[in-house]
Amino acid sequence: MKKTYQVICLLIMAFLFFTPVQTFAVAGGHGGGSSGGGSGGGSIGGGSNSYYRRSRTTNSNSTSEDFLFVGLSLGSIFVFSLFKKKKTQNMDINDLLSRMPGTKREKKKLLSEINRIFYAIQKSWEEEAPEKVRNCYTSRLFEEHQQVLQKNKDEGVRNHTTKIAIQELANYRQINDTSFSIRIDFSCFDYLVDRKNQQLISGDKRERLYFSQVWYFNYSEKDKIWQADFIQPIFLD
Repeated sequence: MKKTYQVICLLIMAFLFFTPVQTFAVAGGHGGGSSGGGSGGGSIGGGSNSYYRRSRTTNSNSTSEDFLFVGLSLGSIFVFSLFKKKKTQNMDINDLLSRMPGTKREKKKLLSEINRIFYAIQKSWEEEAPEKVRNCYTSRLFEEHQQVLQKNKDEGVRNHTTKIAIQELANYRQINDTSFSIRIDFSCFDYLVDRKNQQLISGDKRERLYFSQVWYFNYSEKDKIWQADFIQPIFLD
């Protein structure tokens, strides 16, 4: 019985560290990412009934010990995974900040601006109204998003991206004084529907997907603001 539980624990550990890959659209028609779903499981079989009270008691004690063993194993795995994740996150944010120019305050201000622009563009995409946040775009990216939205309208489809959440900002790269790139990992619900009857064409309304993209930003000397200029999807294998 303990061997069975050990196998289940190993399967759960594998599930914690690996995820299947799948790509979809998101704002601007840019893909790149994976599904965050996955499931694992096992069954616990029961032995034959015992004719003796002592045998039944022994089986019960053994089962209790097995459950205790599984509980301790799963608890250890959970605590270890949380500790590893927290440690990795601290290392990642320190690495990100070390790559960015300016004071600590200036770095935090820029990260806040990146977050604001990202969410504003995603929201305007869902509303099919990029003109609402025109100042978040350079002319190139603004025209690109407008063209994709118009194409969707002409084809009678609509792309929905909802419940968006940034998971991580990483790989900051200073290109020059007025341009930089940064990787944005995020999750959302992303699917395509028929514009007339709202029938689902592709994707899943109930499955949260995970994406990784490199966003390029340019500084507008005229408006004195940073603007998103280009989005490069990262397709995971």
